[in-house]
Amino acid sequence: MSGQDEEAGLAEQLDRFKRRYEREKKARREAEGLLEQRSRELHAANFELSTVAAQLEKIVEWRMSQLSEALLRAETAAKSKSEFLAVMSHEIRTPLNGVLGMAELLSHTDLTKEQHDQVATLKECGTSLLALINDILDLSKIDAGKMTLENEPFNLYALVDSVVNLFVPKAGEVGLKLVWRRPSGSAWVMGDATRVRQITSNLLSNAIKFTPQGGVTVEVGAEEDQVLMDRMLLRVSITDTGIGLTEEQQGKIFSAFEQADSSTTRRYGGTGLGLAICKRLAEAMGGGIAVESRLGEGSTFVLSWEAQRAQEAASVSAEAAPSPGPSPATAVSTEPLSILVAEDNSVNQKLILKLLEKLGHREVKLAGNGREALERARQGDIELILMDMQMPEMDGLDATRAIRLLDLPRQPHIVALTANAFTEDRERCEAAGMDDFLSKPVNLERLSAALERGRQGIRLPSPTP
Repeated sequence: MSGQDEEAGLAEQLDRFKRRYEREKKARREAEGLLEQRSRELHAANFELSTVAAQLEKIVEWRMSQLSEALLRAETAAKSKSEFLAVMSHEIRTPLNGVLGMAELLSHTDLTKEQHDQVATLKECGTSLLALINDILDLSKIDAGKMTLENEPFNLYALVDSVVNLFVPKAGEVGLKLVWRRPSGSAWVMGDATRVRQITSNLLSNAIKFTPQGGVTVEVGAEEDQVLMDRMLLRVSITDTGIGLTEEQQGKIFSAFEQADSSTTRRYGGTGLGLAICKRLAEAMGGGIAVESRLGEGSTFVLSWEAQRAQEAASVSAEAAPSPGPSPATAVSTEPLSILVAEDNSVNQKLILKLLEKLGHREVKLAGNGREALERARQGDIELILMDMQMPEMDGLDATRAIRLLDLPRQPHIVALTANAFTEDRERCEAAGMDDFLSKPVNLERLSAALERGRQGIRLPSPTP
């Protein structure tokens, strides 16, 4: 090959290199431009994302602030509601104590038949009002999460026995047949006997109330849990031949202040609180209440729950029907106690003195506030004090604490006698050193029982208002 051909080949190769270099240079410039564009886009996206994140953070912070404020308002409202109900309960129970107490005293005097009927009506109306107050308090405590359940041994069959026996006369008055079916033997379980009694009584009362003719059947059962042998599956079933319910009515009867319909309310009365409370109590026990019904053919309500088995010897049956004894109206003690009544309300002073006189205690001392009660207790001759919680100058709790610090030959038995009916009120009284608890309205029977416990030195706070 000639030198000219070699030069031409080298020139051509050099030209290819130049074109390739220019292409790569152009591609690099385009890549750098694209990278710069992408970087700007990424920077813009990051800036936008940061802005959105900051906005979201502010929104979340604002929402959390709103939720905190709403929670604080709800807690404040719940506390205010609880305080309001406590005050209203106290203010209503105080005059109601006078109404029911005086009506009971009046019923033991010489009255005509017409007057006896009028007094009986007065007592019935007062008792209905008290039941309504207790229902509202129960519902408020459940809503506030303050409802506490006992866990003590009781005999389920004996408990339902006593409830059925209580309603036999009522069923007979309206011409209904009350049938009671239960297995033989006993069924000892752990739980809150008072609340089981409350639910069963309410269901049975409703069955009789809404059954114009026919009858009501009560059945109870207790079966061993096949997995957990120390557990029992419990059931109380109440079937009636009454007015029955539609499916729509069945869906709302467990709501507070609901009845089947307005005509039912007009005809049968009631607030509709009972079933709502029963359902929530059953759920608090870990169970529930089911209903099966057909309009015009009757209804079946079934309370079911699971409980731990208890030994029969673990407790004396508190739910067994009390043995017959003398009427508290005529049960006069042969050995009157030295009693001090610490009460600031003049009507309640008069009532309690009359009740104590009826029970044979005529030499009773009176204190108008806690300070007077403390000074009177210093003398050391008082055996029992009926102590109101709310009094001027010094309340019953402070007075009790002060009395417990006195160096006395014998400390008096102190019984709270108060219109404060919440569980926490009873606990505060116990913590202050009181031995027993009676909520107003009080009657001869409950007062007589408290005095007898005091005579025996038994510290036994009353489990129910």
